[in-house]
Amino acid sequence: MRSSKKPILKSMTLLFFMVMTLLVLAACGGGGSATTGGNSEGEEVQEEKVYKLRMNSQNAPPTDKESSSYIAQEGFKKMVEERTNGRVEVELYYANQLAGQSESLDALSRGTIDMQVITPVAWADKIPESNWSSIPFGWKTEEDLHYLLRESGLGDLYEEALNEYGIKPLFYYHSSLAGYFSNVRIAEPADMKGVVMNTQGTLKGDFYKKMGAGIANIPFSDYYEGLLRGTVDAVSFPTYAVETYKLGEVAKYLIVPGEVSPAMGLITINQEKWNQLPSDLQDIIMEVSMEIEQQSMVASKKLTDKGINYAKENGVEVVELSDEARKEFVDIAKETYWKAFGETNDRTKKMVEILEANSEK
Repeated sequence: MRSSKKPILKSMTLLFFMVMTLLVLAACGGGGSATTGGNSEGEEVQEEKVYKLRMNSQNAPPTDKESSSYIAQEGFKKMVEERTNGRVEVELYYANQLAGQSESLDALSRGTIDMQVITPVAWADKIPESNWSSIPFGWKTEEDLHYLLRESGLGDLYEEALNEYGIKPLFYYHSSLAGYFSNVRIAEPADMKGVVMNTQGTLKGDFYKKMGAGIANIPFSDYYEGLLRGTVDAVSFPTYAVETYKLGEVAKYLIVPGEVSPAMGLITINQEKWNQLPSDLQDIIMEVSMEIEQQSMVASKKLTDKGINYAKENGVEVVELSDEARKEFVDIAKETYWKAFGETNDRTKKMVEILEANSEK
């Protein structure tokens, strides 16, 4: 009996050492860390994680590589991917493929989509501060708008409102003067009587109604059909749309200067998704964002001139408002839109104060 126990003990000892050896090897070579092999000195090289950001856009695919829309979307994608050495990939989905214009806010807030290209006023029903972006005659130039967004405090107030919804703004892109594309000749507020105007946001209707206009509400993508079929008589939209959206085919007149000069788009990201990015990638993305914003200002001015010239060359009458007519529009805007916007909440009150101070300059 004694002699029979010795082989068993030897076998158990051998098995124990084999198990321990396997555990040690697993600890050294395992652990789930991805590697791409070793370098010349035998050191392991960590494989860097790739972050994919799905960007949903309200816009149709841009075709003009010099346009603000192309720079803000395709240019942003390319620059981010290059400067992060492929660690961030931006997947673009145009024409609201992932979420409709009205649903995009909740989709972005929930993280169903990672990024959204939007005109701020499209979110005004849930974030009333967004109405600032469509306020009539609030600025006159790209530099004026840039000052409001980056230096006056207005942009900070709007960012606070977006943050409450779990959304981080990255940058704005300037997209040329927004004039009235119309089938009715409008040279002064009195000409608005009986005109069916398209509205975006929650306050523009009162501005138009004060001048005797009727209102409708259709998304940007339906402007061509709306003007063609007479659903609306006029829309306010950037001048480049005379060519890119082919509005020159369905509108007889382009009235300038527009009530929003220039118009702008906004690129946003889900805050939780942003927080998941390493700080070095966040820095690169913000650096790119500021560069793209500056590039869009230059492109915006060129787009305005290009749009107006294209209209003239293709049978669309360009109606230029006189200083007197513009002042009448401004006074009505302040009595209606500006006043109602300022009364919405404490933030909008401060925003209007900033706009008033800027207009007095």
